[in-house]
Amino acid sequence: MKFVDLHAEYLFYKEDIDKNLNEVIESGRYLLGPQLQKLEKSFAELVEKDIAVGVKNCTDAIMLVLKRVHKQNMPIVIPNFGAYPTAVACKNISDNIHYVDVDRTGTMDVSKLPDVRNGIVIPVHMFGNNCDMDGVMQYAKENNHIVVEDCAQSTGSGSGRRGEYSVFSFYPTKPLASMGDGGMICTNRHEGEYFRKVRFYGQSGDSVELVGINSRMDEFQSAIVNAKISRFKELIGVRREICKRYLEVSKGIDWRKDSVFHQFVVLVDSRDKYLKDLQKEEIPYMIHYPRHVSELESLGGFNGEVGYRFNDKCVSLPCHPFMEEDDIQKVEEFLWNHREYEV
Repeated sequence: MKFVDLHAEYLFYKEDIDKNLNEVIESGRYLLGPQLQKLEKSFAELVEKDIAVGVKNCTDAIMLVLKRVHKQNMPIVIPNFGAYPTAVACKNISDNIHYVDVDRTGTMDVSKLPDVRNGIVIPVHMFGNNCDMDGVMQYAKENNHIVVEDCAQSTGSGSGRRGEYSVFSFYPTKPLASMGDGGMICTNRHEGEYFRKVRFYGQSGDSVELVGINSRMDEFQSAIVNAKISRFKELIGVRREICKRYLEVSKGIDWRKDSVFHQFVVLVDSRDKYLKDLQKEEIPYMIHYPRHVSELESLGGFNGEVGYRFNDKCVSLPCHPFMEEDDIQKVEEFLWNHREYEV
């Protein structure tokens, strides 16, 4: 049993991937070419935004958006739990970070949002689970915040449509994935020209009009995502069916109905014993994530105290769309036999 099976995913899309990659090779155009232009158009349509601009990765996407909108001393509000790159991107821009507890969904607890104004709030849609965007948008309106949705783990869930900006990842294990790095900035604001310049040093023609960085999503990765974009929701459907079965024998975390189940996560007591039993059964697992970001010395900021300790109890189990039926049943049986561990 594999936790993920990227080779099986390649075989699922093989004909279209190989065709697109061959076109790139034959064209001799490897950067800022037709594959990226095609992807930007189709991705903007997918997330119902006016523009989409491809960049090297989602971390760059966050940094470039913050570079655009952040002003001196502006507070940035982010969850205190999740993948570290969100906090890393923010710390590259500012030290005025306010960390917020998550709840049992793994996403920002809107009842704990801080009393700060005139800043930026970054709801992170974790494990494929969308944030309470009604609560986030109301908070942003009341406190004059710009909303930047981090959709790195939630492509296909409907996320990314409500914030002024949204960012996405095509990292190889994501719901819609490349075979390397790739990211996307989406917005309804007419700022496509700015982001296309800033990802390419700030260059326009023979002039450098602003200080940018080198963050281009290349034609090979764009070609791979183009090969998948019309069918990736089929695989999300398979994931959902597997996780529906798991939830018949498990609590899991609190899942929202539109989740794409990037991971299937349970919260358990006596986690060391639980993990030893998984090892005995030869069921692969991961801990997403071992520590709260606000407790890492390099990332700690204002309001860094953790209330709800999601990291002490979380375990991620296999739920990818290429699992064999015997493996699905094995995980189901384990969940049923260990249901008393769940909290």
